Amino acid sequence: MLEIIKSLLIAFFAIAVLLPVVRYALRRLSPARQRVTVSAEEVKYIQKQELKLTIIYFIFACVLAVFSAGMLALVSSIIHSSSDYLYVLTPNFRALFAPGLLLGLTLAVLPLRLVQRTLIGHDYELYKDFLSQTEGHKSNRIYTVLFMLMLVISGVIAWFAVRWHVTITEDKVEITNLFLEQRSYPMQEIQSIHYLGSEEEYLITFQDQTNLNTTYLKPISLEMIALLAQQSGQRVIR
Repeated sequence: MLEIIKSLLIAFFAIAVLLPVVRYALRRLSPARQRVTVSAEEVKYIQKQELKLTIIYFIFACVLAVFSAGMLALVSSIIHSSSDYLYVLTPNFRALFAPGLLLGLTLAVLPLRLVQRTLIGHDYELYKDFLSQTEGHKSNRIYTVLFMLMLVISGVIAWFAVRWHVTITEDKVEITNLFLEQRSYPMQEIQSIHYLGSEEEYLITFQDQTNLNTTYLKPISLEMIALLAQQSGQRVIR
């Protein structure tokens, strides 16, 4: 839970830092065609509206990040399900929260655009004129390109993330990484099994010093750990 909160806070500060940078770049790339006179009070009011929109965007991003991470975990379980193995371990919610967060930050733009006019109300045209002045007349087109680019990047990262999985039979453990590279270990090559202090969290070390941390996998059962310990001849170290 703390990891998730930390990731959300990092994302919020990243948005707060990157948004002014993006706006400055847009202003340099596509300067406004005509200057609109905006009073100091109107600027202050619009800045408050922008802060409100940023907070709403972050709320949408949090909800969609949680939903995306859960859906990715479900998709991973479905595509790797097989009756050929005793156990199939796939990335859990914690493992997929980072790509889920990236998807959430990207997709949150869509509901924000839908409710933007409602949130700002009758001052929406003033807000559009202010954006045109501060970000340039091509800002909408550039934002669309950035959104599509981020959507592609998020999709690719998510696809690679769900490919990681572990399969276990009676005599071997097979680990498949993000690039579908497989490593197969006979049970006898398990060097140690460490209990990390929480349910379903174990660190399994093989003779080539490869570590398998079950904290980010599901489902983990005591029966599976007992099988690994029995077949490898190793005791679970607490």
